Amino acid sequence: MKRPVSGKTCRMPYMQLRRLCLFRRSHRVASWHSRINRRSLWAILFILVFPANCLAGEGKPISITVAADPTKADGEPWDGIPGLGGARAPTAINKNAPDLAVCVVRMETPPECSMRYVNLKQYSLCQDSYACIFKRVSIPDGPFGLIILDLDLRRHDLVGFLLMTAGKALAPDQRAALESEIRRRADQLAPPFSQEEKQRRLREMLVVPMDRCAEAKGCRLVQSEIRVNSAE
Repeated sequence: MKRPVSGKTCRMPYMQLRRLCLFRRSHRVASWHSRINRRSLWAILFILVFPANCLAGEGKPISITVAADPTKADGEPWDGIPGLGGARAPTAINKNAPDLAVCVVRMETPPECSMRYVNLKQYSLCQDSYACIFKRVSIPDGPFGLIILDLDLRRHDLVGFLLMTAGKALAPDQRAALESEIRRRADQLAPPFSQEEKQRRLREMLVVPMDRCAEAKGCRLVQSEIRVNSAE
């Protein structure tokens, strides 16, 4: 039996060994990326199929009718030149009339506003009108906030806000948290323009069961009235 010659071993050349190591490493990295991509794809599909507001529980869509007062609470017109409030009687189409929009406020999610967009600008579904019907508005199956806006090109005006409940009454801490969120979102959507407006927004918030606003007379706010019905 022949013995191996002293000093010689069966060894893979260095460059060949390096290429083999690089190949194995790249294969492991590719396999890892493939698993990550598959997981990311499933996560994206899950979010698309089940949005956050759906996971939180959705109520049945409602129809919201808003009727704004002829002028703001201070007597000024909604649109047009300040100081001329009450100069013209309100009509169905009036340049002094507001451009109404409604926004539903939930906890920890951005408000969902019923309006239309043209070239990234926000417009009312009922331009220059004192009354507007918003159909099939999505709401949660629990309490929520409702903000009513008068849309303007420079700065939106706050028409009013309220907290609507459905079913059981709110716990004090839940009510306080949702009221705070409604006020915060209202200030973001329609920043107050004066100290009087800031003080007006600090008044006690109207909290009503949604059923009460479904009655024929609806619910009265400071500058408007609203009525809700089941969406057709």
